[in-house]
Amino acid sequence: MKRFFGKYKMVIIIAVVVIAFYALMSILGITCPVKYLTGASCPGCGMTRACLSALRFDFASAFYYHPLWILMLPLAALLIFLWAKRKKKALCVVLGLFFVALIGVYLYRLFYTETDIVVWEIEKGILYQLISKQK
Repeated sequence: MKRFFGKYKMVIIIAVVVIAFYALMSILGITCPVKYLTGASCPGCGMTRACLSALRFDFASAFYYHPLWILMLPLAALLIFLWAKRKKKALCVVLGLFFVALIGVYLYRLFYTETDIVVWEIEKGILYQLISKQK
């Protein structure tokens, strides 16, 4: 057991930090830090809602919220495996491919779909509001 935690210590720490960060944001009423700051949805916008919908077996909603939700569990398992095996090049390739897919889906959703999930409302961002009050 100690060997397992020693081997995956960094992964466990990152998971705990991410969970704590999301819990804090939820308490503060911030659903997405990028959208809160900039007013623009991030490429992962809808991913949490998609995964939660999938856990309820509502796959239509999961795909509506974010079509790449289905990759999250296999991707996480693959990344943990590659991290543990110290396969840095493969890790970078997998992350790069996922990033390209994420950006591609984001741009498609931003320009070619009519949903309220991916939005570009810069004037609603806290940064825009702070800058406009400075003038």
